Amino acid sequence: MKHPAEVFPAVGKPTITYVEREKGTNEKKLETGIRNPGQICLVTGPSKTGKTSLYRKVLPQIQRDELIIRCSGDLSAADFWACALESLNFARLAEKSREWKLGLDAEIGLEGESGSKWLTRILGKVGFKISGEGTFASRKEYVQAGISAKHLIPVLKELPVQLVVEDFHYLSQKVKREVFQQWKGFTDEGVSVIVVSTTHHAIDIAKSNADLTGRTRFIDVGQWSEEDLAEIPKKGFAYYSLKNSGIAQALIARESVGLPIVAQQICQEIMVSRDMTPGSSDKHRAVTPDETRSAQKKVAEELYANHKNDYERLSTGPRKASRKHPTYERILASFALEPLKFSLKYHELMERITKLTPPTTQPIPSASIGSSLNALATFQNRSKLSLLEWHPVDQELYILEPTFLFYLRQKLGLENNTSNVQVRLTEFIERLFSSSQGDLFRGKVNPKDGRHA
Repeated sequence: MKHPAEVFPAVGKPTITYVEREKGTNEKKLETGIRNPGQICLVTGPSKTGKTSLYRKVLPQIQRDELIIRCSGDLSAADFWACALESLNFARLAEKSREWKLGLDAEIGLEGESGSKWLTRILGKVGFKISGEGTFASRKEYVQAGISAKHLIPVLKELPVQLVVEDFHYLSQKVKREVFQQWKGFTDEGVSVIVVSTTHHAIDIAKSNADLTGRTRFIDVGQWSEEDLAEIPKKGFAYYSLKNSGIAQALIARESVGLPIVAQQICQEIMVSRDMTPGSSDKHRAVTPDETRSAQKKVAEELYANHKNDYERLSTGPRKASRKHPTYERILASFALEPLKFSLKYHELMERITKLTPPTTQPIPSASIGSSLNALATFQNRSKLSLLEWHPVDQELYILEPTFLFYLRQKLGLENNTSNVQVRLTEFIERLFSSSQGDLFRGKVNPKDGRHA
């Protein structure tokens, strides 16, 4: 019997509890894209919605190993391509070659020991010179040699590897343009690439190189449906032979706010808290709603406690002393209203802010809301936050960390009374703004009645 951390993993690709959403539609799209020569498969979606799990499910099925470039703001273009070559693991490729019966032994050796020589020969064909005895373990050597996309093309063609670029939106605009200009070489040579990013940065790749239009396949993972999320506890609880826990499965699906990682964490907490030793009365008992709510609150308090400080800083906003309205508080709380969404158009945001404004309270002027949205980026950078992102051109506000919604709902006890979410949020905002802001999240206010402890 596997440990709950293996059955309900919070990190990595699930095995027992992997769910093919919408009958495997995304898996089919990704596989089709990879098999089409020269396609850029752009896998997008909000944070923690299963983008990495998706390609890790598909790649082994088509006998390819991931070759990952993880982007950051300080990478140069040459450094970007060097990361890919440095990630080559010939010992792992030798193992995969035997598993998939690909016969690469003659090229890279039984244990990958000849991989360096093979790579030196391959790179030599495209004019890449390596000093000394042919070693190239140093990124510095790559950069000095002026490495570019063309050096990766023969490697990707001859090895069972798939280039995966994670978080490309972190690159500077200058590096993005330079990298994506070079990517046309991949499409011309029939080499497919997987790019993983958040939904609202998907357009960046098209803007960087117009020639990639029509060669990019968009696979938007998006927010999970409750039906798909319910499959996670259903599969995991069935593995442990638990009795019918349909009510608990539905509760987990609803309160996971569209995020599979949260569903996995709640289920893991439920199982860890049980006595699963032989002969235990807990062993096959159905999961109760109270047990589920307890697990949800524990996950919020122990795994997402960082959102307490995030909320305090962002809800306070700039110019705390001079603010006349709880603008930032209502903007944040708008995302906690149902239906839960990871982005809100301006008109949707205004509608929700209106719902959160008591009839006896003066409405927030639209100009005040507009100036707050435009000031978000500067304020968050100064506060070292990354929770919201406003796109003025699209007039859309994105929540960059949807787990905040889970934290907020659990902290306010909204999951116990979904019909009263609007009222509870409104009362919560007014308490925060009228008293010292943040007292509730520092434990000084009772979230159920508003009294100071």
